[in-house]
Amino acid sequence: MGNSSPLSGKIMNLVKAIYEKVETLHDYLSAAEAMEILRRYMVMNSFDGALTMLGFIMGSYAAGGRDPHIILSAGISASLAMGLSGFIGALITEKAEREKKVKELEKALFADLRGSYIDKAARITVISAAIVDALAPAVAALISALPLVFTLYGLISFDLAVALSITLTLAFIFMLGFYLGKVSGGQPWKYGLYMLAAGFILSLISNSIGFMR
Repeated sequence: MGNSSPLSGKIMNLVKAIYEKVETLHDYLSAAEAMEILRRYMVMNSFDGALTMLGFIMGSYAAGGRDPHIILSAGISASLAMGLSGFIGALITEKAEREKKVKELEKALFADLRGSYIDKAARITVISAAIVDALAPAVAALISALPLVFTLYGLISFDLAVALSITLTLAFIFMLGFYLGKVSGGQPWKYGLYMLAAGFILSLISNSIGFMR
């Protein structure tokens, strides 16, 4: 009992420190008007990652492929490559855009903003955008491929894993659209159905390609 109080105090201090860091990060991103950009990167690249994995799963299954190792390695490799290219692309693009905005402010204010709050917010935005751009497709692909991992350990059949992967991916895509509708102030269900329709179309295309092989 005597050790529980110091331990709980340390945990509370750690939670408080993390919360303060997150709040500071949010303040920097808000100051740089970056939240909209990060949301856009997150949704677009999650959509790409999920559909990439769905395409591999459906295409391989339609072509008669039954090896989850091949599907997982190919799909995840493609998503990781997408994430890496997204990281580099976002890093360079956002860096150029943020430097341009800082220079424009410097000219307008007749001041050197290097090391200022604005400059730091711009640099944090660049790094955050690159990280989101890289992680979104990889995480989405892993979510889509999760049932196939169970197949590797013999927990479920391959056919069931494919069905679950398709269902999980389409549900994930729908939630992305629903989220877009919420933040845009539009109709969440409509946006969700738009995204879901795109997933169904890709499934049909993947099936068609698989049967043509």
